[in-house]
Amino acid sequence: MKASVEINDKQLDLTPREVLFANHYLGEAGFNATKAAKLAGYSEYTARQIGYENLTKPYIKEYIRSRSSEILEQLGITQERILAELAKIAFSDVTEVFNEDWSLKSNEEIAPSVSGAIKSLKKTDSSVSVQMHDKIKALQILWELC
Repeated sequence: MKASVEINDKQLDLTPREVLFANHYLGEAGFNATKAAKLAGYSEYTARQIGYENLTKPYIKEYIRSRSSEILEQLGITQERILAELAKIAFSDVTEVFNEDWSLKSNEEIAPSVSGAIKSLKKTDSSVSVQMHDKIKALQILWELC
């Protein structure tokens, strides 16, 4: 039996299990449709298929899109903020984390625009390893948005 859910002045008809699926998908399932389906009570044997099918249903997609917009707004995540983070990665320069003698700069000396692009940093007594986020991927995403 379907129940009406009001989203953005629009009525969406979802079953209680579909609402559970969508809420788990956005929550503890971490955008994993199979896990969300299992948490919503679907059979372990059909969870993968049901999860996929649920994500293709327009009214469930609309519910998820609306709920995720609410969550992003509560967290203060905007398109501008996301683009700024992508730009940090896309236009970062790994040499900005090192001094002229290739020793690692202190945390205070590394600009936030550079530190946001660092994926991992490992320092031992004899070496330093800095891995940056994928610059090409960030540039591709930005290019597609232009």
